[in-house]
Amino acid sequence: MEKKIICKLVCLLTYVCSVLITACQHHESISTNEEGDTISLRYARNLTMVQYENRLEVFQRNPWDTSKVLNHYTIVQEKGKYPNEVLVPLKKAAVFTSVHCALLQELGVETSIGGVYDLQYIHLPFITQKVKAGSILDLGNAMNPNIELVMELHPDALMPNPFENSGGYGRLEQLGIPIIECADYMEVSPLARAEWMRFYGRLFGVGKEADSLFLQIEQRYLSLCEKALQAKTHPKLICDIPYSGQWMLPGHESTMGQMYNDAGADYVFNDLKGAGSIPLSIEHVLDRALTSDIWIFKHHGPITRKQIYQDTPLLKDVPASMWFCDTSTSGFYEETPFHPERLLANLVQILHPELGIQAEKAYFCSYE
Repeated sequence: MEKKIICKLVCLLTYVCSVLITACQHHESISTNEEGDTISLRYARNLTMVQYENRLEVFQRNPWDTSKVLNHYTIVQEKGKYPNEVLVPLKKAAVFTSVHCALLQELGVETSIGGVYDLQYIHLPFITQKVKAGSILDLGNAMNPNIELVMELHPDALMPNPFENSGGYGRLEQLGIPIIECADYMEVSPLARAEWMRFYGRLFGVGKEADSLFLQIEQRYLSLCEKALQAKTHPKLICDIPYSGQWMLPGHESTMGQMYNDAGADYVFNDLKGAGSIPLSIEHVLDRALTSDIWIFKHHGPITRKQIYQDTPLLKDVPASMWFCDTSTSGFYEETPFHPERLLANLVQILHPELGIQAEKAYFCSYE
């Protein structure tokens, strides 16, 4: 236990030092006696925001090497003398994912979306309608960006998802357009990821609205956690289905692994280490799946039991009650990252019907 505490302290000190070093490197012209107010973030660990009189300094910790800074931005309302400036509010952003498009719509700044990538994966009516009308530009494939279209749009900022060892953004980095890396998906808990909306809100001039929305989400989420603690039983839970001979399962430290715990489930792979999803063999998973009570899984588009069993006949022996989420129509990927309380309510309703929780939306529906 003492070793773990010491390790955590060392990591924290290393990160703080790296942030300070980066700040010094980028702010040579800033007076050393200038003081800023650090914006209190309750859950996010990969984000630091410091408010000064004329700017907001934002540091993103590298989630793959927490001793380093992934990126640093100086958020300003008027162009000045600072490196890495991002002029706000953004009025024409190129957004890479449907989840961030959905958040901007909820914050009331959807008119600031100037272009989108990977349109085929964005199941939001307002996006498809505006692309057809020409008010939002289809920028093509995120993995192979159309530079000419980006230059035609000339957005205020690009908002991609960073990936480990991705090699950067190629020619996009040469355009002189600020690149806001949306690394929220690498956060340490459901509320930690959702809290990034406070950063995004400040980029679009709706920081107070984002703060207020997050507070509501936090209160609802914590209230559901307290209610789940009142449950007398903890059903054994297995999740997802195998593809191509492998079963991808979330680790204990992942946002979904933590959410299962918050919902009062006995996740049968709760001992699986890691903050991401880990590929396991079907035979390995089946040993525990055979003891499960609840089985939840997602699929893009409808899928029947017959199709599931045809692909993997061994699954016929799993006795658990099955709950299915169609990600093509449910809004699961668009809504739940920044509204974890909605998914948590659905899970508590499934796991503990005796508590009488009424979910705002049923992402998972019973196969029974």
